[in-house]
Amino acid sequence: MKTQATAEAIQAQEFFHIPFWQQPQADIFSQRALRLSELAAEDSSDWQPYLQLLAAICHAQQTLLKRYAQAAWVLPSADTAEFPLTPALLTANHDLTGRLFTDLHALLQPQLTPTATQVWKEILQLGSEERSQLCQQALNQQLGVAQQDYQIWVNAVVQIIYTHAALNLAATAVKPLPEPGFCPCCGTDAVGAVIIGHGELEGLRYLCCGVCNSRWHSVRARCSFCDNSRDLGVHRIEQASDGVLSGAEAECCPSCHAYRKRYRLAKQQYADPIADDLASLSLDILLNEDGWHRGGANPFLFMGKVPRH
Repeated sequence: MKTQATAEAIQAQEFFHIPFWQQPQADIFSQRALRLSELAAEDSSDWQPYLQLLAAICHAQQTLLKRYAQAAWVLPSADTAEFPLTPALLTANHDLTGRLFTDLHALLQPQLTPTATQVWKEILQLGSEERSQLCQQALNQQLGVAQQDYQIWVNAVVQIIYTHAALNLAATAVKPLPEPGFCPCCGTDAVGAVIIGHGELEGLRYLCCGVCNSRWHSVRARCSFCDNSRDLGVHRIEQASDGVLSGAEAECCPSCHAYRKRYRLAKQQYADPIADDLASLSLDILLNEDGWHRGGANPFLFMGKVPRH
């Protein structure tokens, strides 16, 4: 009878190597678009149009990631920084950022609602410095209520820039940060985690960045917020036997009272931490009612509300 090796047993094997950092896949936005479309088809609520909109945005992001692959990007030196992709990346590529806004709007224009068309009109009327400032605020997760309507569009541009840069980084340039929950590539709070479902890395936890779309290994036995290793719990909706909720869980820490969502790829092979987060908010509602505090920043979820679209 074949027994399944635990993650600890796998790691104890001689010569076993755990890659710390994983670059984003070159077709990450196309994969996310497919997942969002799949989740939208399963959703019959008022949330469905938003998931469909995000799928269209991801398709446009993939087009622009490919279109700008050979552009004259500047990667500022980060010798004195904790991580290689600093906010200076936006400043150094000021002109390209402006062009991305224009091209993203052109690709999405046929699908925009009247409300979204008005929001885009406001964005395009902003000066380049103002748009650059919005990108900086989005990167630092500091967009306020006044900028809420711009959020999904600005974050879409920022994702393209930082994903392109991450695709062109050497793994040796990325080192662990003192705070395990922050991306070692761009410094952003992880949107969530995945539990690898197959292969030599089966059972291992990788935290996922919602900005540069890279992943990094983090030991499952420790809280990704406070590094506590005692009495960690996993919450899930037990009645969910299929669909997005069958693979969605929350890692809860009694020390800092925070939770971060994770997705078991063995149960939902194509789970995406950004897409599946948006489709599993019922888990967040239950956890909030029990007094847990959500951690992890989703670029397309703002204070529990959806921007005007």
